[in-house]
Amino acid sequence: MECHVTTLNPGETSHPPHQHPEEEILIIKEGTVEALVNGQMKQVGAGSVIFQASNQMHSIRNVGTTPTTYHVFSWHSPGTMKK
Repeated sequence: MECHVTTLNPGETSHPPHQHPEEEILIIKEGTVEALVNGQMKQVGAGSVIFQASNQMHSIRNVGTTPTTYHVFSWHSPGTMKK
């Protein structure tokens, strides 16, 4: 398991849409983001939880007027790691 905290300024994205084998949960601490989740864009704010499944295209962008801070928890579930 890995955990980190990210802060995005207004208009910033963490990265272009991408996918990877590990799963992620993002917890929005403050601000408003637009997230690509399961092929759809969702706008959520502080207190929201976002789940990104294994190999699912995802991205996140600050669509608010203040910095956005969120916590990311990622892990490999059984069957997602190459041997």
